[in-house]
Amino acid sequence: MYTAEEIGNAIKKRRRQLKITQKEFAERLGKSERTIQKYESGEITMKIDFIKLVADELEIPWHELLEAKTDEIGIVSSENEFPSCRFHTLSDVINALFTITEIKDIAFQLTCAKPPESPDWTSALMVDGKGNGTYNADFCLFMENWMDKLAALQSGSINQEQFETWKRETLEYYSDSYFSDFISQRAKNRKAKGKQKKVDYSAIQIVSTREESNKNE
Repeated sequence: MYTAEEIGNAIKKRRRQLKITQKEFAERLGKSERTIQKYESGEITMKIDFIKLVADELEIPWHELLEAKTDEIGIVSSENEFPSCRFHTLSDVINALFTITEIKDIAFQLTCAKPPESPDWTSALMVDGKGNGTYNADFCLFMENWMDKLAALQSGSINQEQFETWKRETLEYYSDSYFSDFISQRAKNRKAKGKQKKVDYSAIQIVSTREESNKNE
């Protein structure tokens, strides 16, 4: 992750692009103008939840602020239109899983199997294509297509360039498949002025692999 100073510079640059004053920005975020100055100068390290809130106000993907060394923050090009997520530790992966399973429009299932109940030790994040999530079927169709493309790449039927082209086309195809709470959540964030949202975990289905008898022990 980049330094607080680099992230602060990216925020200041984007804020100026949108012609938003520090005072106005502070009011939107429910902070003092001096606090905004400290954020932009890198004196204060921001938590990820607040960076996401800031990114919403700046109308850019939050991870773009974490890629603050780019000279074109907020400017979309063919190369950075879909910037990759950065994973440097297992914590980054786990945090991404936490975020993914909070999505309301895809109903995820968590499963884990290990001996003695199962001969193998496996865990998975699953999606039922016939489930209730708005994008469950779309997700499963994507996964099927992805596996086909990977198999074609591994067999030599397509080359790396063709595979990368397919990836870009796929991202472009789904780029307007907005989640149902995108607009409403953004409005709530502005109204809450920095308050942490309450996450509903009830939609995540836990698939038990233990025998019923074990539950009664």
